[in-house]
Amino acid sequence: MNRTLITNATLVTVDPELGIVPQGDILVEDGRIAAIGAGLADTVADAGIEVIDATGMIAIPGLINAHIHMWQTALRGFGVDWTGVEHHFHMQTEFVPVYTPDDIGASEYFGALNLLSGGTTTVYEWCHGNRTPDHNDAAIDGLQRSGIRSIFIHGTVKTLPLPGQPHFSQVPHPREEATRLRRRHNSDDGKLILALGVLGPEYSPLAVCEQDFRLAEELGVWSSAHAHGRNGHVEGGYIGLKKAGLLTARHNAVHLNSASDEELRALIDTGCSVTATSQTEINGGSREPLIRRVAEMGGTPSIGTDSEANTPADMMEAMRWSLVIQRLFNNLEKARKQTSEAPAATNAVSRDKPLPPRISPSTSDALFWATMGNAKAFGLDHRIGSLTVGKAADITLVRGNELNLAPAINPIDAIVSFANPSNVDTVLVAGEVMKRNGKLTQQAGVSAAAADLRRRAERVLTETGNTTGALM
Repeated sequence: MNRTLITNATLVTVDPELGIVPQGDILVEDGRIAAIGAGLADTVADAGIEVIDATGMIAIPGLINAHIHMWQTALRGFGVDWTGVEHHFHMQTEFVPVYTPDDIGASEYFGALNLLSGGTTTVYEWCHGNRTPDHNDAAIDGLQRSGIRSIFIHGTVKTLPLPGQPHFSQVPHPREEATRLRRRHNSDDGKLILALGVLGPEYSPLAVCEQDFRLAEELGVWSSAHAHGRNGHVEGGYIGLKKAGLLTARHNAVHLNSASDEELRALIDTGCSVTATSQTEINGGSREPLIRRVAEMGGTPSIGTDSEANTPADMMEAMRWSLVIQRLFNNLEKARKQTSEAPAATNAVSRDKPLPPRISPSTSDALFWATMGNAKAFGLDHRIGSLTVGKAADITLVRGNELNLAPAINPIDAIVSFANPSNVDTVLVAGEVMKRNGKLTQQAGVSAAAADLRRRAERVLTETGNTTGALM
């Protein structure tokens, strides 16, 4: 039996029964959390146990990135000023045709190491740069080599057609390849799980949606689709899919900023999840990311980072962006509904007047979105998302005594509003240490991998004539 004991940490469990444990221990046995409490070291008699002294650290559940295109890591930061249309054109029509399987594998591996270094232990990788089976296998290999927990969401490329070719929106998800991948990755309890990234009602007509959603159901996997809530190929969007009997609870919709209440209700009442990527959604528009509206309809908000071309894959930053952007929209809505005189300024407050309500949403909400909310987005909340006895030992330890965090009196405020990846000391995935003392266990290969990624990026940009603005 492999056993690890984490001692003397401030435990932010995100477990409603445990809450915050000011000073506690976590016992890990064979990849799962076996016990949580104070003074566990006094009860564990095992000379072979590994002890991690977490004095001065904050222990949180491993963060989860619920939506990212990590296959684009080789082109990280190259499209920060792009519009959504430009992003789609360059990535799908120019870069995908020259991306090799090794390019996609290197991107997945390097991107996953970056996530692990920042305290993210699970990623839902929406991979739609995979034009051949070899690309799929290379992407999965990159994820597995990194050691991260993942859902590999097998998408299809959206390259604009040449004359005589069908538009990608008219092409159903490739049954043969999806079936092959499901045969090879048939466990729903392992560190890598398969899902299908389908076109969905905004990109494809009802006939294609029917084939895609039936395929996911047949294979027994989750499906996920991008949508914005604008007029698409299926009348009513998800309302149309629900009327056709195609919508099931094992579906995840991403973005949907412009969705009507009726369309959003169709998803939530069916038990589907909705994921917001607030930073990219605000970069490309002015519609409110779907966090508040999902929660008000009884759903569970979920957040991700989206494309590596224009958004850092940093879930600590994603929590902050999601929190601040949602506060902005909440305040705008409050101001719109304001009918009485504005609240008194601080210098007019007296001791006998009650304090106004706290700002909403809270930092606790943001941490929940990035942990349990994201776990629920693909039905994994029974396995990950909180520090709970019996769950997988996906644990992140953050040094709370550093310049940008100390004194960390409120550990949740410290993590959500002040922490960054450099503060992450230790990361465990299924009980296995991925980062220790601030260094990845695969740190020795990072420099070589970074140089390799740079060479791949230069080749892709050169072959596609996209060297303008690049430092070559």
